[in-house]
Amino acid sequence: MKLANFVKATAIAAMASITALASPVVAAGWAPDEPIVLRVGFGAGGETDTMGRVLAATIEKQTGWDVVVENRPGGGGVAMLSGLVSEKPNGLVLGMAVNIPPLMMLNERPDTLPFKIDSFDYIGTIALAETSLISSSKAKFNSVEELVAYAKEKGSASIAWDAPDLKAVMQKVGADEGVKFRMVKAESGAEMIKLLLGGQVDAAFGTGAHLPFVEDGQVKILSSLSDKRLSYAPEIPTLIEAGHNFYIAPYFYVAAPGNLPADAKEALAKAMESAVAHEDVKTVVQNTVRAPANNLGPDGTRKMMHDAFGPIGKLFAK
Repeated sequence: MKLANFVKATAIAAMASITALASPVVAAGWAPDEPIVLRVGFGAGGETDTMGRVLAATIEKQTGWDVVVENRPGGGGVAMLSGLVSEKPNGLVLGMAVNIPPLMMLNERPDTLPFKIDSFDYIGTIALAETSLISSSKAKFNSVEELVAYAKEKGSASIAWDAPDLKAVMQKVGADEGVKFRMVKAESGAEMIKLLLGGQVDAAFGTGAHLPFVEDGQVKILSSLSDKRLSYAPEIPTLIEAGHNFYIAPYFYVAAPGNLPADAKEALAKAMESAVAHEDVKTVVQNTVRAPANNLGPDGTRKMMHDAFGPIGKLFAK
């Protein structure tokens, strides 16, 4: 079964099992007086949409609230957030996004956006998509440092990428080290693996699709690109440990318009905390981004956004 179909089937199965939950659990004193709308900043069927729908279904069954999912794609979630910021702060409209695209825009073109980091109240996170730099197991290098040395010896090294933040990471490494990598555009994680195993590139990036190839010995991991070591490969050092003081940590998070009433924010945060801890949500997250469910809570999510702003900015510094 293809990964996308497997994830979809897992999500459907999880939603079905959610309906078997016992009586709803009231999250706190506040309760919505009409359906809550969860706007997903990406199209239907993708990773964010899949996790958002299971999260919404779980909150519904655990609280008795109505939660409706709407897809608002555009700009990697930036379009959705641009609309969300102008909604009434009553807890009835939420947004699910990934932190990297808005943080990139806030660094590159802040004057073009109607929001800042603190324009929102943060409800929590559902997952961190751990990202790694990978190569074929046949490659003669085993780390970022050795990849740089290889590129200097050969005059360059080719690296497949499918997202602008990934491209920016290795361009920044190259600039720091005085070597220019040849960046090869791919359309997906699967295509990056194909290019890597076909010998068309020297390195690529992995956010989950690479793990079966690591397990069967075709691919090896060179570095974690997050600020922490990988949960599934704690022996692999981070890019920071290799001497590069920047990172990417793509968190999937839920936000609301700023200035939510305290009781609404507390109730929504407790509802999300309970849902993310549920086994069905954890299973879908694991199968979607190949990482454990991870809720930082309201304060932790705000801190994560602020902490990630600087490192993302360093990737685009002239």
